[in-house]
Amino acid sequence: MSVLIDTLAARQRLVGAGFEPAHAEAIIGAFAHTGEQVATKADIQRLETEIAGVKTQVAALETKLEAKIDSKISAAGNRLLAALVAVGGLLYAALRIF
Repeated sequence: MSVLIDTLAARQRLVGAGFEPAHAEAIIGAFAHTGEQVATKADIQRLETEIAGVKTQVAALETKLEAKIDSKISAAGNRLLAALVAVGGLLYAALRIF
């Protein structure tokens, strides 16, 4: 990222407004070193590319998780069905004995 300030033009405007050249330079120097940064088009494009990659990764993980959840639900349903059949069989056998 880069700092955007035209120091020469800013100095000329300040001097034109009545500031002494040394004062204008001090003011411009203070603004130029504030650490304010703006994103360039290249910075934004790089971030957009990174975000697109992260979205792709998240979508792939979501698909894997959905498959795992479906598998676990199916397995739990199968175990529940087997348990119900077993209980039903035991009840039937108990009723036949008595």
